[in-house]
Amino acid sequence: MLSRTINVLSVLSAVMLTSSIVFALPDASTVTDVRYTVHNLSNNTLITDGLAGEGRNYAASSSGQADQVCVFCHTPHNASPSKPLWNKAYTPGIESSYRLYTSSKTLTPTAKAATITANSESMICLSCHDGKTAINVLHNSSYRDNTDVNGDAIVDIDGTFSGSGAFALGQQWSGGFTSYNYPNLGAERSADGSIPTLAASLAGTNLTDDHPIGFSYTAAQAQDAAGLKASPDTGIRLFGPTNRVECSSCHNPHVYYGSGLAGSTRVYFDTDITTPLVATATQKAKTPFLSISNTGSNLCKGCHIK
Repeated sequence: MLSRTINVLSVLSAVMLTSSIVFALPDASTVTDVRYTVHNLSNNTLITDGLAGEGRNYAASSSGQADQVCVFCHTPHNASPSKPLWNKAYTPGIESSYRLYTSSKTLTPTAKAATITANSESMICLSCHDGKTAINVLHNSSYRDNTDVNGDAIVDIDGTFSGSGAFALGQQWSGGFTSYNYPNLGAERSADGSIPTLAASLAGTNLTDDHPIGFSYTAAQAQDAAGLKASPDTGIRLFGPTNRVECSSCHNPHVYYGSGLAGSTRVYFDTDITTPLVATATQKAKTPFLSISNTGSNLCKGCHIK
């Protein structure tokens, strides 16, 4: 289905976990343990003490036995595209539909002219976070509760969110509520930041309220040497020969930061559950999925001179 190649962070180290692992402590010496984050959509690593949703709003139905943590984003074989062993569907040409933040008078000409291309690292994030593309459709998977029109696997999500069929972040938390998923970056939002309707939630192209992406940091810094550091602080990542700013410049999807979600409420695993998980100050400072801590606006000041 896909013929293009996306150049991104690094090739995944395959981690295969079995459903027999029900509860374990993350490694407190590192902030990387994707099992205990909302990016783990498997029915593995459940926290079994009554916490609603096990700290994750979306987890595969236990009936489907989709217990591999990494498979919802990556596959070691038949990846499409091949980098970074990606396992999600891509709609050709969708990158040209995204509308970026360009309205500020303080943006450099380079940032105002930013665009997302088919090879942008941010396309990896937007393959779920546009709110429009299905999060439970896998290009290559032995787990399948259904099959889409392209032959890709559909894995059912527990709860009233999905049932059987493809499911996007732009859909409601559950059938009885008129609230929508904040991590849906592409939604059309009201002035107060809320997502007013299902149609607005599924719009999928509005990135005008998010930090600009898809531009060369080097070029922008040359245009505003007084406002931008010569190079970002350690931990902030730039991409390609032009040092592009992308979603993954500031975010790391594998970061465990000691909390999850129950509905729209954040729950901390070291205080809100009966048997606490380890959550260090270093981990918590990387909420949510930050490349470096934003304590004291350190992440912002990692690029901006203020």
